[in-house]
Amino acid sequence: MEPGVKRNEVYTPGYNETAVRYMMRRHAARDAAFVLPHLRRGMSLLDCGCGPGTITLGLAEAVSPGHVVGLDLEESQIDLARNLAVERRLKNVEFKFGSVYELPFLEHSFDVVFAHALFEHLGDPLAALGELRRVLKPGGIAGISSPDWNGNLMAPRNQEAQEFIEIYKRLQIRNGGNPYVGRELGRLMEEAGFSAVTVMAMYDCYEDIGLVAELLAGRLEGAVKEGTVLESLALNRTAVEGLCGAVRKWAKDATLFAQSFVEAVGRADS
Repeated sequence: MEPGVKRNEVYTPGYNETAVRYMMRRHAARDAAFVLPHLRRGMSLLDCGCGPGTITLGLAEAVSPGHVVGLDLEESQIDLARNLAVERRLKNVEFKFGSVYELPFLEHSFDVVFAHALFEHLGDPLAALGELRRVLKPGGIAGISSPDWNGNLMAPRNQEAQEFIEIYKRLQIRNGGNPYVGRELGRLMEEAGFSAVTVMAMYDCYEDIGLVAELLAGRLEGAVKEGTVLESLALNRTAVEGLCGAVRKWAKDATLFAQSFVEAVGRADS
């Protein structure tokens, strides 16, 4: 798609209080560990889809006194991130409203671009990667991390929880995203013109399984209130509500829920 083309993507997790609590648990030491070895003091860095900025601030500390910009489409997240930066007294970071499809920056503006848990919500990841490559300096680094929902681990295993996750994945696809984009990141980066692409994977083991269950169940319950969602996904309201209740119950006694993330790094040659 060309810049300016209207896209109908929906950010499936939403921005309610539960979603914000979920996003605030992220931090650079874990969620950006794969890109931290590439960072140096004084670098300029762009974090796309920064959310409330918890990862962004860790990246800003890593490159200080270099300048860091966090970008997000949701103004409420920008406000949270700005307040958090003030609390931590970080002066080398700023947060802006904007789309990864139309980055408000000149060519060759950054040494590093980063995106965590963004590309699974995009309908045109190649266009987004093209924009990331455009704003990178020659030799600059892109680090992208997104889940692949086929790699989940849970204990104890539960059939209803498995069925619930399958329905949630269908909702994300309906919203214009791709729950399996993680496995495609390496290929996509190469197609976008990045070189020396490396790919690895890790598991995010959720310390608060109940929080994740509430986030996913709440979003699915909200979606099924729209008759068009039920119809488009061929779902029965009563069945979906039953699965949401079952996954909340399962989470109370669960000992493990882990989500696989694929992490890709590539270089933007001149």
